[in-house]
Amino acid sequence: MKQSYLRTMTIATMMAVALTTMAYDFMADGLAYLINADGATATVTYLDRRKSTNYEQLTIAAIPSTVTDPGTGRTYTVTTIGESAFYSNKTITRTEIPPTVTRMEKDAFGSSGSKNNVYITDLAKWCAIEFANDGANPLYPRIPLYLNEQLVSELTIPKGITVINNFAFTRCKSLTKLVVEADVPSIDRHAFYSCTSLTDVEINGHVTRIDSSAFQGCSKLAALKLPATLDTIGPSVFASCTSLIAVDLPAPVRHVTKSAFKGCTNLLSVTLGDSVEIIGSEAFSGCTKLATLNIPPRLRAIGTNAFNNCKQLASFDLPITCSDVRHNAFKGTGWYNAHPDGEMYAGYVAYEYKGTMPENYHLVLRDSIVGIAQYAFYGQKSLVKVTLPFSLHDMGGWCFSSCSNLQEVHARMNQPLYSSSQYNLYGDWVVFYLVNLSQATLYVPIGCKKYYDEAEGWNRFGQIIEEGGMSGDTNGDQKVDIADVNAVINTMLGKAEQNPACDISGDGQVDIADVNMVINIMLGKNIFD
Repeated sequence: MKQSYLRTMTIATMMAVALTTMAYDFMADGLAYLINADGATATVTYLDRRKSTNYEQLTIAAIPSTVTDPGTGRTYTVTTIGESAFYSNKTITRTEIPPTVTRMEKDAFGSSGSKNNVYITDLAKWCAIEFANDGANPLYPRIPLYLNEQLVSELTIPKGITVINNFAFTRCKSLTKLVVEADVPSIDRHAFYSCTSLTDVEINGHVTRIDSSAFQGCSKLAALKLPATLDTIGPSVFASCTSLIAVDLPAPVRHVTKSAFKGCTNLLSVTLGDSVEIIGSEAFSGCTKLATLNIPPRLRAIGTNAFNNCKQLASFDLPITCSDVRHNAFKGTGWYNAHPDGEMYAGYVAYEYKGTMPENYHLVLRDSIVGIAQYAFYGQKSLVKVTLPFSLHDMGGWCFSSCSNLQEVHARMNQPLYSSSQYNLYGDWVVFYLVNLSQATLYVPIGCKKYYDEAEGWNRFGQIIEEGGMSGDTNGDQKVDIADVNAVINTMLGKAEQNPACDISGDGQVDIADVNMVINIMLGKNIFD
């Protein structure tokens, strides 16, 4: 009795294991299928999860549009290739995908053999397949694609196609030329990732977005035409396109995103449209031949390592609107390498003190600068005194961090400064991180102490002392109003005696710029409003 019980338990256990490892509903023509929840469609699945590879008996994976369960006689539409269905298969040399397939799940063809060839009959349906990841696509092992038995080398995606989904042609070995005429709003992420034979891309139609890594690693891509409608490019979109020589971004593009052209080692020139406001971190990092770059007039920010190691970039002209420059934005450029030791200014931004400061150094930043770069004066132990100009708009995070001997800060700004770049990931104000502010003195314009006393971070100074006049206060009445505007105008027109206080910008002359500045101060605005 006991032996019978044990035998029954053993059989039950074996059945449970079989159901777990070979969890399919039926087999037909050598493929295993699951019936989907809708009861009308089916998924091609793996034979045995315990095995490192499946379907070793097949050399052709001919996925049918419909399949009939031999046990019940019911017919199902095949819509999905399931997770790891053909994972690590090395025997299949031909895979046929019917137009009924709408989804390929994670690693459906992951680690499969490079001798495979993929055959499709409907380009629009293929472009619309939802690929869960790169390994879901049978093209991923760098294999060729055939459309109606013709090798896909020069591909035109015609009008009428409305989507080019994630991973659609990722690592397609055969593709050499691409023309997009389709009515698609976007080319989705990794769509043409690492198509290493692709040399020419022409995108027409009404594409407004090319998503992250869409053409990353297309190492032979040399000719690139982008549509005039394009306004968004994703991170790493053309990274490591090492044959690109020139890039002309369309006018609507406002943000050159993170790593967009990173590692384009043969890129010589870039033309940015006037709408560009942000150049993201590492956007052109490692573009060692980049020598020609126009800077758009509305540029506001340059990210960390944006032009790092652009050895041929010897000059650039940042507009006054660009106040936010992040860490190492120009490190290793021709401009940086050729600059002598001492204070460095990138446009209207104090970029760095190159080298080591002299003992007991008093850093007097230029009048009219609008920003201090992130980490600009980090760790300068000889810095004891800093004078900040009234025009300052943005102090980058860690810009005076670890300046452990800093004793005095003379701030000529009427209001304490804050911006997103001054905080770390935890929300801590890090402009003077690791500086013992309780032992330092902050000097502010007359009438402005109350603002600094109430300002988080700034109020950590051991003393806050008023000195000098308030910026824009030309008559010394400790307020900025219409009388000061009139004084500047009259001085500019020669109707009043020269008053040094009317030179708001500190450039040695009184002109319309000073009129605008005093008006903005009076209205509580800054030069960026």
